[in-house]
Amino acid sequence: MKQTTETRKFSPPVILLHWLMALMIFSLYAVGLSVDSFAKPTRPMIINAHAVVGLAVLILLVLRIVARKATATPDYPGGMGPMFRLAAAAGHGLLYLLMIAVPLVGVATFLRAGRTLDLGLLQIPSPFAANRDLAHQLQEIHAVLAHLLIATVVGHALVALYHQFILGDGIMERMRPR
Repeated sequence: MKQTTETRKFSPPVILLHWLMALMIFSLYAVGLSVDSFAKPTRPMIINAHAVVGLAVLILLVLRIVARKATATPDYPGGMGPMFRLAAAAGHGLLYLLMIAVPLVGVATFLRAGRTLDLGLLQIPSPFAANRDLAHQLQEIHAVLAHLLIATVVGHALVALYHQFILGDGIMERMRPR
């Protein structure tokens, strides 16, 4: 949807999805880093929960994209020049790309390991024979992408803080809950 001069904030659904997904992504990252610290018998359950929440992030991302397209986008601050706008678009594009790639590669890793995805009432067996070597390679790619995602999210937050507190342009108001 087009920007309007009256639009100061993202819509409530977009704001909710932004902060919910941020919390989920940081939680998934922490679990991913610490999975080896869990007792061996509980690791499969932890890995399954990690996969289920990762899929939930992917579903929420689709909803977020739909909500962003269906609602007005707040204007950038007036003093934000074309280079800042281009950098913002590139940064957001990278965030969205990584938020898609990380769970997709994670699911591929899960399935190529021959695991059954347990959704509680529904179990989805892997359609593939277990291939440990391929699963390990995919897991390495998943980890690198997850590190890149977190680095990009941290960069996104630092840029927002720079705008808010150094430039003083109030950009964080666009995503602040009411």
